[in-house]
Amino acid sequence: MSEDHGAGKGVAEDGPAEVPDGKASGARKRPSTRRQLAKNEATRAALIEAAGRVVGQHGYAGASIARITAEAGIAHGAFYLHFASRQALFDVLLLEIGNDMLDAISAAIRDSHSLEEIERRGITANFAYLAQRPEIDRVMNEAEVVAPEAFTRFMQQIQERYRRSLIRSRKAGELRGFSDEEIEVVAALLTGARSYLLRLFARSGGTDIHPLAEKHIDVYLDVFLNGLSARSPKNKNRD
Repeated sequence: MSEDHGAGKGVAEDGPAEVPDGKASGARKRPSTRRQLAKNEATRAALIEAAGRVVGQHGYAGASIARITAEAGIAHGAFYLHFASRQALFDVLLLEIGNDMLDAISAAIRDSHSLEEIERRGITANFAYLAQRPEIDRVMNEAEVVAPEAFTRFMQQIQERYRRSLIRSRKAGELRGFSDEEIEVVAALLTGARSYLLRLFARSGGTDIHPLAEKHIDVYLDVFLNGLSARSPKNKNRD
């Protein structure tokens, strides 16, 4: 999916052997107070966010523990209080930051009144989020090689959310009577369309991403709602 797949080489350069005093993920023995628990969670979240930014700029191969902790403003040794190794962080990175994006899309389509409104709000929110957090795209693409289990789980979550949304639209009479099996295919087609729209029309060069233009969203919606056949009337009334 990405020209960066080869960046997975050398990922194991930082490993569990660096763990100081035998400390590793889950080794916190007594987070004795609620305040300490909150601090631990904040530190872990900071490492996750920093790792996303570093991978977005340097790829997984260039995301050393030193770079990640420097970006997070955290002591190098503190890393191992939360993750046993760099790979352990990579194995949760996509799911942690990617699910925030999926939640934002879900919030954007809530209370929509039609299938067209759901799709327009959803694709708009999707690209707007990526414009603010472009690192997610590289984290996802390189994860297919570097953290394949996380990549598979994330793709399954995208598919499942889309599947449920389409089933709700079918029940509301907004979608043709596709079988559940056919809806799986429809969800995959729409997800793939967004991926290529991103690559062809929403990149400003390098890793920069900008929101998808309305004219491109209109074509996406027209094909989705009306199909490709000349027998289907094309709606010319959209702004």
